[in-house]
Amino acid sequence: MEGKRDPTAARGGRTGSATPSIGLSLFYAHPHQYLCEFGFVIQSMSGQGTRQLVDFGGHVHPTDPEAFAYYHDFIEENDGSPVCRDAKAVQRRYANSAVDYTVLSQPYFMGHGDADETATANDELLRIVEEFDEFFGLAAIPTAAGGEAAANELERSLEAGYHGGAIETKSDGIELIDDELESVFRVAEKHDAPLLVHPKLHDSLHEDVLDDTWRLNAIFGREVALCESICKVIHEGVLDRHPKLNLVYHHTGGNLAAMLDRVRLQLDDDLWPGLDDVVSYREFEETFETRIYVDTSGYDGSPSVLRRTLETLPSSHVLFGTDFPYETRTPETFEALITSVTETCSESDSKRILGANAFELLTNT
Repeated sequence: MEGKRDPTAARGGRTGSATPSIGLSLFYAHPHQYLCEFGFVIQSMSGQGTRQLVDFGGHVHPTDPEAFAYYHDFIEENDGSPVCRDAKAVQRRYANSAVDYTVLSQPYFMGHGDADETATANDELLRIVEEFDEFFGLAAIPTAAGGEAAANELERSLEAGYHGGAIETKSDGIELIDDELESVFRVAEKHDAPLLVHPKLHDSLHEDVLDDTWRLNAIFGREVALCESICKVIHEGVLDRHPKLNLVYHHTGGNLAAMLDRVRLQLDDDLWPGLDDVVSYREFEETFETRIYVDTSGYDGSPSVLRRTLETLPSSHVLFGTDFPYETRTPETFEALITSVTETCSESDSKRILGANAFELLTNT
């Protein structure tokens, strides 16, 4: 990535589990508090030190797809800044929000059916990532263009300098368990690249299920789609076939952790017949805990959602994410999400979630 400073030197590399050594300095202000150089007071559990903040779930659409114009116009008119489309506006917002680095992706192009249009969008985002030291990038994967085209675009993007990929739960009926994705997963493993799994935005489950007349798809449909995808990936053995594949589910994995008791009840083979096609609950739980990653977006920084997630997943599998500029927009909401982590977790877990885990997963750093 010519023109971008050496990220290995700046961010501490990817060897071992060492936390990167430079970035946002949080200056000691009071026991259990750090005073951020941007003026925030960010609560911390204990101790002193320096911590880097990485948002794994940021978005921008520099090519401004027409289908998203309605949403982007509304958001930007209310915000007073072109935060959906303009990289400099995004940079300014993050600089005012105590976040050092942002991993950017383009939801509109995840699963897109036109490989050439997706490549153009990926090239434009990569240009931005190369220009701004604060940004990393996840290449959109055009699943609906076919497995070979999707895999080729992911490989092209990773070889150009992208740090991972991004994919929808379902695109034109194609899901992560389908054969079309096998070549995509092999490319991701080859390059040690994480894949963000984003919910299908509209008709997340089916056009006749949970429409948005009452925001039902936005509230429930997207989250159920994420839960469904995780369950199918586990039951169909996708992660067994791809032992080096790292999937990071957006929106806290649809809050599946809160449903595990329901999963256990339904996978108990002593209670129900016809379970020949499912894995046991013990295997399901083990795979979920050891192979699935989630980011913290989707629930407005709810401490209860984060606590329940961490009762199931290790802190090493949870990444800070905001879903900017859709569900998180103002510096105050960023601060609330950060505080949710630092007040819920130990200092060591907070460091992992707020930045170290992202650096461990991202490739080409």
